[in-house]
Amino acid sequence: MISSLASAMSGMVGAIGRFDRASARLAAPEPADPIGDRVEQITAQHTLEANLATVRTADDMVGTLIDIVA
Repeated sequence: MISSLASAMSGMVGAIGRFDRASARLAAPEPADPIGDRVEQITAQHTLEANLATVRTADDMVGTLIDIVA
């Protein structure tokens, strides 16, 4: 379970980095590929949401295990 959390956290950090880089390129005076950068932002957003769902599921699983043991 710890490895799934580590993997999800790594994925979230990567998605945030990709989103930030695409945002910086879009903020340039004359962006080279505004459509591609916007698509990158949307993809990064969905990646972040998927990894967040993994963290929530792991949290629910730990809560269930604690309830069973308690």
